[in-house]
Amino acid sequence: MKQTLIDSHCHVDLYDNPLAIAQAAERAGILTVAVTYLPSHYIQAKLHLNGFQYVRPALGLHPQVADQHEREIQAFIEQAKDAEYIGEVGLDFSKEYRLTQEVQERSFARVIDSIKDRQRFVTLHSRGAELAVLSQLTSARMYPVVFHWFSGSQTQLLQVLDAGHYVSFNTKMIGSARWEEDIMRVPKARVLTETDGPFVREGRKIAVPQDTQNVIKWLAKSWAVSIEEAMHQVAVNFSVLLK
Repeated sequence: MKQTLIDSHCHVDLYDNPLAIAQAAERAGILTVAVTYLPSHYIQAKLHLNGFQYVRPALGLHPQVADQHEREIQAFIEQAKDAEYIGEVGLDFSKEYRLTQEVQERSFARVIDSIKDRQRFVTLHSRGAELAVLSQLTSARMYPVVFHWFSGSQTQLLQVLDAGHYVSFNTKMIGSARWEEDIMRVPKARVLTETDGPFVREGRKIAVPQDTQNVIKWLAKSWAVSIEEAMHQVAVNFSVLLK
């Protein structure tokens, strides 16, 4: 894979000017996985991103919109037949979304069943539900996936890694004392970069794909390698997940 910055989880469609964000990432050659909340959003993203080389739409069924899953799940199953990028999918058992836990679990089981046939890039949500997500993945014998913005315990992190999965880091994570310590627990070969834009911001600045360079700098410092070596490692990791 050509050495480039990689934003493995970005909500391009949720910026005020999605096309401008996509065009800027395309011009800069930043490989950007444009995750979506619902299959209907993914279908629109495919239309708008047609012809883009670096910005790639991902098929999603977000746990935080479980009230819309029933009318969208069949579209997910149909679109999953050809989709090479999946995200954002998963579970969210945080206080705000705990009431829809049963719906989320049923939907996630169907999502996994529709994508477990072959390896493809999958970025998922697991807030407050890390072990529930891992349990479903393990039961289905899923290929390795990416746990985006992991917020579980150190023990849970090790369980995720022991199962062969990956973790993606954004600029909000690298500013935390927790990850200053825990980055060394994550094998270099299991690390990806992301922004989770536009949900991540530094002061008033909303994160954009170009900000993955700040994560790369942090990784290079943490690993005691050059920026080029860190960028190459992340690119290799990403390419492995596409095979």
